[in-house]
Amino acid sequence: MKNGVQSSSGRVSHGMAGNRVRVVLPSVPVREATLAGLKEQMRSASRAKAQAEAVRVRAAAEYSRRMGQKAAERTLREESGQSANGSRVEVEIAGKLKGLPDTRKAFEDGEITFGHTKIIANTARRVDVDEQELVDRAKNEPVDVFARTARRHEQQQSEDDGLSKLEAQRRARKAGIKTDPSDGMTVLWGRFDPITGTRIKNLLTAKTNQLWRAEDPKDRPTTEQRMADALAELLCRPGGGKKGKKSKTQRADLLLIAHWDTGEQKIRNATLADGTPIPVALFKDMACQGKVVPAIFDTKGRPLWVGLGKRLATPSQRLALIARDRRCVGCGADPAWCQAHHVIPWEADGPTDIDNLVLLCSRCHHQVHDEKWQIRKTPTDKYVLQPPSSRHRQSMSVKTPNWRGRERKRSPD
Repeated sequence: MKNGVQSSSGRVSHGMAGNRVRVVLPSVPVREATLAGLKEQMRSASRAKAQAEAVRVRAAAEYSRRMGQKAAERTLREESGQSANGSRVEVEIAGKLKGLPDTRKAFEDGEITFGHTKIIANTARRVDVDEQELVDRAKNEPVDVFARTARRHEQQQSEDDGLSKLEAQRRARKAGIKTDPSDGMTVLWGRFDPITGTRIKNLLTAKTNQLWRAEDPKDRPTTEQRMADALAELLCRPGGGKKGKKSKTQRADLLLIAHWDTGEQKIRNATLADGTPIPVALFKDMACQGKVVPAIFDTKGRPLWVGLGKRLATPSQRLALIARDRRCVGCGADPAWCQAHHVIPWEADGPTDIDNLVLLCSRCHHQVHDEKWQIRKTPTDKYVLQPPSSRHRQSMSVKTPNWRGRERKRSPD
């Protein structure tokens, strides 16, 4: 409606005041709200934020149509306080929404966020998508989960099972090194295709864990400092050891996962450990290479069964855990930063079997051991982390059993 904004009452205001976006704040103060009320405030605020962003995107699209994209980007940056790159991306997405009516409507209704909208628009730029399917999934998935859904959808829609996309990603690789003028620190950065990136991450994780084991428990660096040390050692001392000493070469095994379709007798749904889809043809080729661990599961995803009398999970069991859980079962953290947790404690005769292990990051591990959170298995054989009951919350000051203290020497892997 020209120069007007429709209010919740249905009336249309004209003039400059009619172009202003207004938000009605809740009348109940947060300290007086019930838990259900606080949940509703978060939900409705998130929906209002998406609707307000949709108004801004729609206005940016019209401004771009009248004055050109560069002018729209400059104006959006001035009026919103966004970075130049953020303004450019928003104007570009605004233009793409013209051909995505279902996405645009869901965004304007506050049913999906700008993050979801951007993912759908970018995916539609690369392949022909089932827009309604993506919108329906976006309404029910957080942005990070939906990003993986969109990648799988893109590969399924691709005519060559994603081979051309992977080749494009490889061509787009780049890295750089620069000095930060503000403090003189050296900054390294890089962009890699998913397979190369996973190899680099695995190598860096292995080195980081090695440094963790060698540290003084009373004087540990931060996680970021340890990773910086690991990267410096890998680049400056490729052998990994101190001067004059030999050290084991770091392994960077690559876990590839696929499912066997018993009906059609062929491999389907090939992915990296984090769920990133890869072409099946590439899976078959790489499975024959060294330092690559192929894992093929049935369509129900039943895991390997490895029972041992040892406390720590073996490398093979850890790979099987990553293949099954994909990430921390509590918060979804990257498996590279997770530990193998015994559901039934090892000290309480819990076996080091895949059935008794789950992936947990350090934060969620702390919640289990010190805050009484519980690991539960769903009817679909998925593991989830649940908060303690009200009764347990009242007794959180009680210390964890003695076996917890004996775990402190455990390495991150």
